[in-house]
Amino acid sequence: MTKEVKSLWGCILILCVCILVLAGMLIFKHDRPSAGPDANASPDSSTVVATVGGEKVTRKEWQEELERQYGAQVMEQMLTARAAAKEAEALGITVSQKEVEQEIARQMRGYESAEAYFQAMTDQLGMSPDQIRQDIHHRLLLEKIATHNVNVSEEELDQYLQDHRDTYESVDVYQLAHIVVPTREEAEDVLAKLKDGETFASLAGRLSVDEFSSYQEGRLGWIDANDPFFSRAELEAAREMEIGDISEPIAVSDGFAILTVTGKREAQSEGEAAIKEQARRDVALSKSPPLREWEEALRKKYHAVVLAAASVNG
Repeated sequence: MTKEVKSLWGCILILCVCILVLAGMLIFKHDRPSAGPDANASPDSSTVVATVGGEKVTRKEWQEELERQYGAQVMEQMLTARAAAKEAEALGITVSQKEVEQEIARQMRGYESAEAYFQAMTDQLGMSPDQIRQDIHHRLLLEKIATHNVNVSEEELDQYLQDHRDTYESVDVYQLAHIVVPTREEAEDVLAKLKDGETFASLAGRLSVDEFSSYQEGRLGWIDANDPFFSRAELEAAREMEIGDISEPIAVSDGFAILTVTGKREAQSEGEAAIKEQARRDVALSKSPPLREWEEALRKKYHAVVLAAASVNG
């Protein structure tokens, strides 16, 4: 997975994080013990949380704006979570900590380490490891509810794995950096400069026409060996290179690249049983209505109603 793709996922998920943050605020406010007529008023609502041009923004103003923009989504999420919990209890469905950790392990593919994955989630989404685990637990629970009565035959499973085997197989991962220039002659000149002692980072920042990586001194991060969004020629070259090697010029869409490998991790298979279980889950989900429809059905089944006094969008 390239850093561009990870950033795209970050953009997709950022609204969900805003909703989670506001949900926490509303739950905290709701669960506080009453202390008299002004119990609903936050004691620190006048606290200044930001300033701009000398103008103050109070905590109360900030929370009201969050509620105005995201309140309806937060309320829907809270009701869905509680309805799902009731349904799971009725069906005897649980999600174990092991299942959550296995799902996290799948999501961490393409990251250098668990620490790098959690740091990326913190940097991009503001999510702590506990929040990530809570979000994954809720999704897995909803998936189990959605597929509770869905049967997947062994024939279906075998055919699906035959058609989609590469989706589940772990692949080698490379940590790469490159310098891209328009012509082969310029690429040869880059190699000459490297032999003369100029650093890869300085040349990438000064000469590379790949704006994304040149901004980061040529660094591309960790990339799967079968990443469809990255140059196939460079990935094939990386497979034959050792850590620290610098390639000859490689023809790419924008010209010619000089590639270096700064790290490698070999594929580690989850094991056949884990692969089949994941595939079975995916086939079952494909045969079930979308999760969004399940969420709506669960709220309806458990009579979720937003009272007029609690309406957050007027």
